Amino acid sequence: MSEGYIKNHFADIKKYACVIEDRLEDEGCTLESVLKDNAQVLELAIKYHVNYVLIDDKYEINIE
Repeated sequence: MSEGYIKNHFADIKKYACVIEDRLEDEGCTLESVLKDNAQVLELAIKYHVNYVLIDDKYEINIE
């Protein structure tokens, strides 16, 4: 996810956290921690040439 997407949709990210990541406890989930974790994952994907989908505007993935 892009930084802008995270900032614009942080409430939704928290709202659906247990669905997305199977988290039961959410107290440590802050905007700053999500931005930091996401930046690290993106950096590693680029470093190791892993395919990734960068969500920037809408979360729409068409898999055929």
